[in-house]
Amino acid sequence: MTGLFSEEPTVQIQRQTTVNSNKQGVSQSRKADTSGMEQLIENLTAYSSPLMNAATELLGILVTIKRQGSSRDINRFRQKLLDAIESFRLRGLHLDYHPSVIENSCFVLCAALDEAVLYTSWGERVRWENHSLLSKVFSQRNGGEAFFILLEKASQQPKKLSDFIELQYVLLALGFKGRFCYEDEGQLHDIISHTYGLIRPYRTEIPLQAPKSPKLIEGKQPWLMYRVRKILGMTFLIFATSYGFAEYWYHISSQSLLSQLDIIDTLGVNLKKANSELVYLSTDDDLGREVIKLEENIGMKEEVVAQQWEIILATFLNPDNAVRLSNEVSQAGYKSYTRASGRGVELYVNAGDDLSEIRKLKNELNIRFGLDTMIRRAQK
Repeated sequence: MTGLFSEEPTVQIQRQTTVNSNKQGVSQSRKADTSGMEQLIENLTAYSSPLMNAATELLGILVTIKRQGSSRDINRFRQKLLDAIESFRLRGLHLDYHPSVIENSCFVLCAALDEAVLYTSWGERVRWENHSLLSKVFSQRNGGEAFFILLEKASQQPKKLSDFIELQYVLLALGFKGRFCYEDEGQLHDIISHTYGLIRPYRTEIPLQAPKSPKLIEGKQPWLMYRVRKILGMTFLIFATSYGFAEYWYHISSQSLLSQLDIIDTLGVNLKKANSELVYLSTDDDLGREVIKLEENIGMKEEVVAQQWEIILATFLNPDNAVRLSNEVSQAGYKSYTRASGRGVELYVNAGDDLSEIRKLKNELNIRFGLDTMIRRAQK
């Protein structure tokens, strides 16, 4: 293990920077192949280090292990991790790194994943240490000790192995403790701080750009956003307007109906006016008679003009019923009379010649005795 970095000469990595191919100074960015999602993800760069970008998938799994529950098939879960390690190894072979750097990166990643699983409740229950990733890939079990040995070796060449040191620093920052798991963590914090100091000179901080808020399209506020008070107010206004219009229409319509009922109630004829218009006083010359005294003419005119009316209270087939109702009417202060007719015994009241007073009397009798009276000319 101590000769992991000394077996072959270390090759200094010269990073390829984006070179401007045209003379105008416009940098051409590498276009990602959008034909497949996997190819698109591989072309994305989350770190400035190609080694870190290749290990992004494994780092994501490492972060989520502590929050995961027990796998239903632990062997299948272990095989997925082994496939991810192998995929990282294959991607690393296409990078500009020495093969030993890729192998050691696989080693430290296996050690970190094994420790993350071992310190979960389900990892201890399934006895992960008996079938760990290190034992499957490297046939070793001392990952906690070898991790810091590799870090110490790489610290001797920080410029050439800065990417590998950065990977180990990220694993330490994510919680890897190794041999310091049951020892004083103060020494572990010193190692983490020292490791950060090694890679700090070879990394440049990239300032985060403030996100630009998109321009919102100005539009009208939807009607559903109106307040409830406005909706209730508009509803009340509509109901009030409808009620007022209905009342106005009812008043107009009822006036014509009431006027027709009044005409029917008075038998459709203003008899006093009709009688005064129909009266024609013939002269003595027209009749070929002698002159009659003035007093007699006046008496005749008054007799013709003054029309008497009566109110028919009811018509009975049984005279006893007529007498009974006549007594009730008389006790109430009304003077009633009976007479025989072709339909039975009529009970009536003399009403006089004032039609307005007659109508009032008729309504009063209807309401007081529950009758359906009728106005008729008085019989002589």
